[in-house]
Amino acid sequence: LKSQQVKFVHRPSHELAVVDPDGEDENNLTGKVDVVVLDYELFDPGFIGKGVLARVNHVKKKLCTADHMIVPMGGQIFCAPCEIRCPRGEGPDGFDWRAGDETRWGAFYETGNFDGSLREPWRCLGSVHEVFEFDFTEPEVKMSGQTDLHFVAKEDGVLNSIVFWYKMSLTDSVHLDHTPMDLQGHQVQGDYNRHAYQWLAAPLEVSKGDEVHIRASYSRSRIRFEVMSPQVPTKPKGVGCPRWLFLRLWDEQRLEAFRKAIEKALEKIMEAREAIPKLDRPPLRVVHMGAGLGQISMVTAQCAREAGVSENEIETHGYSVVAIEQMPKVVKLANRVFRDNHLEGDVFLCSEDVRKLPSQPQRAQLVVCEHFDAGLLGEGILVLLNAARIKMCNAFDHQVIPSRATIWAAAFEFGEHLNDYQGFNLSAFNHYRTGLMADVDTALADGSARQMSNVFEVFKFDFEKNEMPNAHSITFTPLATGKITAIVFWYEMHMDVEGDVILTNWPESIPPADFSMMEKDLHRISPLRQAVCHFQGNYIREVVKDEPVEIDVGYQQAWPQFVWPGTEMVAKESGERIPKPPPMPRHRLHFEKMKTETEKLEQQLQGGLMYDEEILGDGYAAAERIALEPNGNPNYLIDPNNANFFHMMFFL
Repeated sequence: LKSQQVKFVHRPSHELAVVDPDGEDENNLTGKVDVVVLDYELFDPGFIGKGVLARVNHVKKKLCTADHMIVPMGGQIFCAPCEIRCPRGEGPDGFDWRAGDETRWGAFYETGNFDGSLREPWRCLGSVHEVFEFDFTEPEVKMSGQTDLHFVAKEDGVLNSIVFWYKMSLTDSVHLDHTPMDLQGHQVQGDYNRHAYQWLAAPLEVSKGDEVHIRASYSRSRIRFEVMSPQVPTKPKGVGCPRWLFLRLWDEQRLEAFRKAIEKALEKIMEAREAIPKLDRPPLRVVHMGAGLGQISMVTAQCAREAGVSENEIETHGYSVVAIEQMPKVVKLANRVFRDNHLEGDVFLCSEDVRKLPSQPQRAQLVVCEHFDAGLLGEGILVLLNAARIKMCNAFDHQVIPSRATIWAAAFEFGEHLNDYQGFNLSAFNHYRTGLMADVDTALADGSARQMSNVFEVFKFDFEKNEMPNAHSITFTPLATGKITAIVFWYEMHMDVEGDVILTNWPESIPPADFSMMEKDLHRISPLRQAVCHFQGNYIREVVKDEPVEIDVGYQQAWPQFVWPGTEMVAKESGERIPKPPPMPRHRLHFEKMKTETEKLEQQLQGGLMYDEEILGDGYAAAERIALEPNGNPNYLIDPNNANFFHMMFFL
């Protein structure tokens, strides 16, 4: 495109104006426009959460001709009364999680994908209603409004949320409809958040035929629902929890892999205990690291009971499971869940850093560790597991779950399709491939990625024997001529010593390196994501088919490294050595500045949440700047759902 065809104005939309073309202000418009296109990024799942109404009014008042065209032409908001509840024994683990429903509150609406592969079950308790209609073709869009809705319950249940979404009219005949599939909506491609839901001030028990009066209102950037009748007393808000912890409750594959490995380990431990005279027999102790809300802790306690630990032993020696979770504000919730499942005497939840604990007098015979991410090492399994061995375990006589793990990888080319996408060269967006996770199956299916090598083994970790690999070099052969822009890697965890139970995030579209894995008791986590190391600038390697390529592999405390031979290494402030950052375009440097500031603010927020009054000052200041914004401050990169959670935590 010629420079005369496209003019890029770097300016907030509310500062845009039509100026004298011969004047000094070149970073603005020089004439009124005939067509206005509102980018998709200006809309959140709640439609107006990013302040699009004010932008539309400003554009129509200051920048447009009288007979202009605007895309989209408007949108409709639809809603439905819903029940979203934690399982009461019907989940994969069979436990009662009703205490978790008391965390379902918040100042703002939250966002999610009710069509996603991993989501909390939900029920629609009434018919779908149209709430608001926004017509952008009108001379002015109203900035506030309200309407009354009357729902008639279709079935018995607990009304605790209003789910809402939009149907956007791009033209008279082209629409983007986000109606959930369960409500007979059209199928929308992509696993992205497209639905919003607001928790009601208090859950309302309804019976079939009951009528509920709800008032819906909107302001500049917020849609709100409140129950007008029947009246329900507001419940105190005493606990809060990140939503992803509830999603984990429904990952049956992960749960079963841990359950089977724990049963096998306890069988061996109990058999060894039987060989010891009863008076000399040590009590059973299991350490569970990265416990979260304690799901696997309760599974472990349940398995211990089934293996032969009696009520008398619990009363005599105390807890059989010591769960360690560093989020102290979930302790209250987890302890209530333990009581609801009659396991409060079996599980003790400790919210301390295991590295700061004194050496424990009662040593554990089994360590169950959940400190792993898509790349295995990202949650600090190496450091924390080693500390737990020293502080809490029998020196030479303990088992570890997972027992062993292997990191596998393959070279990939991402983003080559952007060189000619819909007739345009959009390859500049490849500068922003900075994420640490990828959905390889989806990327291969939609053509945004190409596998450039066969799978190769990177590292083998033996947690049982505490044997760790060394840095080394790997040679692999490209499958095609092209560019290697990333190394995608994933884990294969052998949960038991024999290696019969496997938990992995191996992509389903990539054949296993060893097909014997498919003959084992294989479990894949959900959602299925892999870790990725993107190369930027001159680190992108051009390769030729069948010409071997060498790469150096190593790992820090919490992340593997993939470095081309001869790369200059530099030290960060922490002392960690990384490849010297390549030259970047100015727009990417601005992005890095925002990213750094965001990370700093998130650390302050996390500090305030984790340690309460100790760092509450910094944390609350950061919360005012980020979490109290309707959907996150646009000058930062914090996810709106995280901002909502940060906001919630400072009221507990």
